[in-house]
Amino acid sequence: MRSSESGDQAPGIQSEPTLSGQAQAATGATLAPTAGDVAICCSGGGIRSAAYCLGALQSLDRGGLLAKTKWILGVSGGSYIATSRALVAHDLPAGTQPHAYAPGTAEERNLRYNTRYIAPNGATLLVGVLSLLLGAIVTFVLVLAPLYALAHAFGWLLRWQGALVPSGPHEMTAAVTGPAWWLPSVIAAGIMLTLFAYWWLTLEPARPRNRARWWASVKPDDRDRGANRALLVSWAAALTAGLALAMLAAPPLISWLTRSTGPLGTIAHFLGFGARPSWSLSALAGLIAAVAAVARYCRAGIAKWNALADPAHGKSAAAAQPGLLTRLAGRLRQQLLPWLASTVIVLGGVVFALLWTSDGARVGFGAGQLLLVVAALVVMGCTRVAVNVNRMSIHDFYRWRLADAFAVTRRAAEARNPERARALFAEAAAKRLSELDGHAAGAEPGLVICGTANINAAREVPAGQGGFCITFDPEHVTLHREKGLASEVPAEARTSDYEALVGHSRCTLFDMSAISGAAVSPLMGAMTRHAYRILFTATNVRLGVWLPHPSLVREARKQIDHPKANATGRWWERHPLLLLLWYLSPHLLWDRNQDKNVGREGRLWAHVLKLRLDGAWSGALWYRALQPTLGLLRAEAFGHLSYRATWMYVTDGGHYDNLGLVEALRRGASHIVVLDASGDKAHTWSTLGGAIALARADAGVEIELDPTTMAGDGHGLASGQVVRPWAHGRFSRLDQVPGLPRQGEIWVCKLGWWTGAPWDVLAYARRHSNYPCDSTLEQLYDATEFDAYQELGAATVRHAAEHCSPPLTLVSLPERRLVPQGRPR
Repeated sequence: MRSSESGDQAPGIQSEPTLSGQAQAATGATLAPTAGDVAICCSGGGIRSAAYCLGALQSLDRGGLLAKTKWILGVSGGSYIATSRALVAHDLPAGTQPHAYAPGTAEERNLRYNTRYIAPNGATLLVGVLSLLLGAIVTFVLVLAPLYALAHAFGWLLRWQGALVPSGPHEMTAAVTGPAWWLPSVIAAGIMLTLFAYWWLTLEPARPRNRARWWASVKPDDRDRGANRALLVSWAAALTAGLALAMLAAPPLISWLTRSTGPLGTIAHFLGFGARPSWSLSALAGLIAAVAAVARYCRAGIAKWNALADPAHGKSAAAAQPGLLTRLAGRLRQQLLPWLASTVIVLGGVVFALLWTSDGARVGFGAGQLLLVVAALVVMGCTRVAVNVNRMSIHDFYRWRLADAFAVTRRAAEARNPERARALFAEAAAKRLSELDGHAAGAEPGLVICGTANINAAREVPAGQGGFCITFDPEHVTLHREKGLASEVPAEARTSDYEALVGHSRCTLFDMSAISGAAVSPLMGAMTRHAYRILFTATNVRLGVWLPHPSLVREARKQIDHPKANATGRWWERHPLLLLLWYLSPHLLWDRNQDKNVGREGRLWAHVLKLRLDGAWSGALWYRALQPTLGLLRAEAFGHLSYRATWMYVTDGGHYDNLGLVEALRRGASHIVVLDASGDKAHTWSTLGGAIALARADAGVEIELDPTTMAGDGHGLASGQVVRPWAHGRFSRLDQVPGLPRQGEIWVCKLGWWTGAPWDVLAYARRHSNYPCDSTLEQLYDATEFDAYQELGAATVRHAAEHCSPPLTLVSLPERRLVPQGRPR
């Protein structure tokens, strides 16, 4: 795939041979490194990483290493520049000088003019905010429509049964003591206890059949049977609790709210419980006063809690020892405080449910309310066809901004005619990843974009990891799993099939790059914050994208390529419309029938894929019928994602490995250059440490590398300063894997300035105390900041080339071949 291409040697970048000059003279030969086993990893870090990696790649290109590189792997911000560079290189004829993104080229200037790509002006910021708000509004409508219909229907039931009836112009009276009303809750509780008893009694293995016990013939528990029964018990318990709250607690609560007085009563009446205040300045002033009174009450309660959790405040050290209750209260506060915003959103839904239930019980069944309920049901029915949760998110806005800055070719950047320039930039933005396959006869490194497929089902992913690596390259989309699992073989599909199925306009090169940089989402792999899932989902802070599982796309391709070999099963499975009805129907035991379901899904998706490949207009309609819908939005909020699911939620590659190091090891690189602009402070290496741990667990590779040599003993170093900005190490595979090297070398170049850094870098560092680890939240760089990071990356590679042993630009493989001097490499 990779052919050698000589590059211009930059001054100071040495390609130091491992043989002495005398030895070379005696043999009449020089060392020629084997091409095709070098990988460069561009880490996450937003525009900071893009600038740093750009400078580093420029130095590596001048030193000749890119001509020997097989892969450039991009993660999040690193994928921005890796993708853009691959796009520029693809558009250039082979052998063009200067190379893609060389210093001073038109594409480099274009990027420097777009360093504030997220919000270059007020208009862009406005449409971004509007995109966020529109998605949040649609989310609330989709969630509240079924709640509206269900709450009104329940209110009609309460009035019909006499459990909640009007007792005055604005008041309601609850009566839930009758046996006919509380009996369903008791029955549900009995069923739940029966299921629990069955789970408890069948936990132990089966007894021999000669034992006189009724469960003697029960089969021994398999791996999942006990867990499935426990899940059934939990669902029964949740339904029982919900039924009890709805039937026994909701009516008295609504009655109390309609009769309440004081500040709480003023707020309740304003919301619609009981007497509604007239719209006047005095009523508004009363509402504000009531809200203030309730806020003061809540603040006083929080102050008491804080005092209980922090008794040492204002006391001597001897009297500051907290007791057990105090420590428990402090711990509880730390655990619950992050859930506050999500709790407020859930309480808002409860208030709406109570209010609409009250309206239904007060007015009763009538044409007016029935019409509104039918409208809500229509909205529910239309969500399957009309709403795509991917389009509701801000992914489209994010992809647009990335493409606006990084979708460039040299022809577009150099075009002087405005109309031609716009056409060329539009062509670059529409480029697909599969179109980069085999470009320039392999003269450029292959592009690999890394993302994270979020998975959190029990026994499918290590606890706390939250997902596996998914990669996009011009040939394949690949979902890897942990090394050693029964299903270790990765799920892989053709990239071209993926693009055709999802849609060429929805699966462009920069769609993939935007997915790799989807840093903020309800689900974020190992970085998921459970307390914020509901908050992020409700407010549409969602950059992740739902994509079909690669194994499903691969199965569809098999069905297309071998239709006769797969023409088995029941008669209805050969009719796409019947398969569509089966697909849209509920499947409570989906996992249990996984083998059958995969075949059926494969036939259905094969039909859709064939229509999409043929360019039929009906293909878009079929895909729309299968698209991600409201159920997947619920999965984002409550987070239960299985490896075997049809759809997978893909987010930032940094949510698995922010360096791309593990994927480079999986692909068999024996020499890996890691450009670490992830943002760790100069004296910390948590990102690198996490990647080393993942490499051992998921790829079976042991890495020996000491990053502390960058900071030395740390004595006398300023913030952001290091002794040297690189470290060298080696790796070895725990088990020999056919086709993969047993050992290899790793160079890590990391953010940090040193005494011998360029003077402009040192000058910038003296003026900016956070440099070079500015927050990733800061994405609006000016030219000076961009240049500081770009030059730091270039200087770091030069320093590693001059002072590291072996030097960074020398790829000295275990197996080397000698060629006569004067022979071109």
